[in-house]
Amino acid sequence: MLPGAILARQLLDLGARLIKVEEPGSGDPMRVVPPLVGDVGIGFAAMMRGAESVALDLRSDQDAERLRGLMGRADVVVESFRPGTIDAWGLGHGSIHNTNPQLVWCSLSSYGQSADAAAGIGHDLNFVAGTGALRTMTSAGIPGLQLADVGSALLAASAILAALFHRERTGQGRVIDQPLISGPVPFVTWAWAEDAVGDEQPLFDLLSGRCACYRTYRCGDGVEVAVGALEPKFWLAFVQLLGLPELAAAGHDSGEAGAAAADRIATVIEERPASHWLTLAKAHGLPVNRVQTVGEARRSGDLTGMGLMETTPLPGNQSVEALGPFLPSLGRTPTTPAPQVGEHTDEILDEFGIE
Repeated sequence: MLPGAILARQLLDLGARLIKVEEPGSGDPMRVVPPLVGDVGIGFAAMMRGAESVALDLRSDQDAERLRGLMGRADVVVESFRPGTIDAWGLGHGSIHNTNPQLVWCSLSSYGQSADAAAGIGHDLNFVAGTGALRTMTSAGIPGLQLADVGSALLAASAILAALFHRERTGQGRVIDQPLISGPVPFVTWAWAEDAVGDEQPLFDLLSGRCACYRTYRCGDGVEVAVGALEPKFWLAFVQLLGLPELAAAGHDSGEAGAAAADRIATVIEERPASHWLTLAKAHGLPVNRVQTVGEARRSGDLTGMGLMETTPLPGNQSVEALGPFLPSLGRTPTTPAPQVGEHTDEILDEFGIE
């Protein structure tokens, strides 16, 4: 559900017209994923604003032919069936490219379309675990972020844009095979590189909270602050600010000396509330900020000021505040609400002359 939705929203924000093909009746399962306003899932409403919905039963020969007609006129087709499924219906890219050679076709699947990988199934946790990304996380818990789903969707969006540029130059479409397991890979760039040349992982240690200069600390009022004092100029200014200049050499130490430095810093920071440290950090130009909950981030004004929060329209003249658009958006995000299941079926079939 999420990879296709993220991909669709990114392309919508960049000006695409999105025709969503759904199962008649129930439609996309994401429609009813909580939280709901009325009977509309907020995630679906936010991702699919401005989309058009065509309801087709692909097990029906007539509806399968209707979809063939739509794909024959499309610039881009994105599908996320298990490998082989859409081919079994006679609607795979090989068949469609015969009538629409300029088509850009993108398949989203767990492990790609190759024979060896196609049978594999999974969810975000499986993909994060399968790339080593889960082992790089310092928390003992399961990440609450869909790294694979979102990462693979954004990779696919950029590949689609490149394929469209290729088509403009050559007149030929492309086939994009986007495995969801590829999504976390850019996130483990340093860890993979360091593993390839030996057991020592200085950058991994530095960026995973093992060093005093790059971690979170709890203030006296219970609020946590994130310290990203990686560069020497920031670290030296930070320890001076704390009255701990003797820790100047310990910032990048991931061993006992670094742990001892972190303990001393934690003791000092816990003596004052977060407002004290954040005010000082801002005055001295240091990379220190509050660790916010999602709710705090939404209400802080930082995201809204950047245009990353928006009022999402809902059916019945309702609305809700939601995350989006994904920048850059080029200012083309539609203002109409997400469609009802099959809302535009007759209109679109008539537009393209499909019976």
